[in-house]
This record gives sequence, C-alpha cells and structure tokens, in this order.
Amino acid sequence: MEFVEINILVLLLLFIHELGHVTMAKILGLPIQSIGFQLRPYPHFYVSVKWPRVNWEKYLYLFSGTFITVSLFCISIYNEFFHITQLYWAFVIQLIIETNPFYSDFTIAIVSRNKPNNKERSFPENYKLQFKKYKFTLKWYVHFMIWTIIILLLIKFKNTLL
Repeated sequence: MEFVEINILVLLLLFIHELGHVTMAKILGLPIQSIGFQLRPYPHFYVSVKWPRVNWEKYLYLFSGTFITVSLFCISIYNEFFHITQLYWAFVIQLIIETNPFYSDFTIAIVSRNKPNNKERSFPENYKLQFKKYKFTLKWYVHFMIWTIIILLLIKFKNTLL
C-alpha cells in the first residue's frame, strides 16, 4: 500500500510542479499551447507554451516548477510533515526526476541554449538533436555529478531526520 501512496503523491507533486509552469506562463504572457499527460520518457504531466524568445523568460518559465517543488519541500521540513514517510520519498523521487541529466527542465534549459539547425523541426526532434551534442560532454558529467550528490544528500537527510 505504501508504494501506491508514494506514487499518488509523486503524481500530485508532478501536477503541482506543472501548475508552477502554467502560473509563470500566465505571468509572462506566454500562450499555452497544450496541457496534458504523456508516458515518454517517463509518466508525467506537461505544459507546452509558445517558446519565449528572451532567455531570462525561458529560464523563469523552466525553473518555476522546480521553485514550487523546492518551496513545498522546505515548507514540509519547517512544518515537520516528514513524519509521513511516503511524503518524504515522494519528494525525493520528484526532485530526482526534476534534476536528472537525461530529461528534465534543467537539461531543456541547457540544451535549448543551442540554436536548432532547422526551425521546421518539432521540439522533440530539436531536443534529441541538441541532447546528442550535450550528452557525455563535460557539462553533462558535471550535471550528472550534481544530480548524484543531490540524491545522496536527500538520502542522508532522511537518515538524520529520523
């Protein structure tokens, strides 16, 4: 039963994360093209907007979801909600998903800095093309190491929390 509860909480956190993107898109005046759920590369909700032309708007939009998740994580620590073990592990899973070097808002931010060769390509095609150039580079390895450190710190934090 604990497994089911954790998965429900992860889906709730994913949904709240996407609400952060929707809110920021509205604040920035970015037209929302679609909101939905997809299974690739892992099950998750998504928000598709008309991509901002200015980098600072892109970064605000991309990191608004993570800001919401980290804020909720801090609120949960402050209010001592982590006596509910399932909630803690749901946050750990969510933060691992959000910061991973394979597909996350962080990789989208890094990869989308490169200008696509062909503006006619769809976002997934452009992402795959640019990610191939990014994967296994020094930046990717740094990202991977930071991600690994985040995972280890979250696990260690839970052990000190008990």
